[in-house]
Amino acid sequence: MADAGIRRVVPSDLYPLVLGFLRDNQLSEVANKFAKATGATQQDANASSLLDIYSFWLNRSASWEGCSQSIREQQQ
Repeated sequence: MADAGIRRVVPSDLYPLVLGFLRDNQLSEVANKFAKATGATQQDANASSLLDIYSFWLNRSASWEGCSQSIREQQQ
């Protein structure tokens, strides 16, 4: 059962982050086309960057994998 306090994320939630990433990396032409196609607007200046979110996910996945490995070893 899903936690009622957790907001479901949809792909369009990432559009401002992708747009910011494109602009930060001097991909202005692609950023403009992306913004036009998706209706995305620039992200809040205080928001996390796409790279920050990805780094967090990688670190969390790595720690989860380590935890999963430890559990598998204990079960053997």
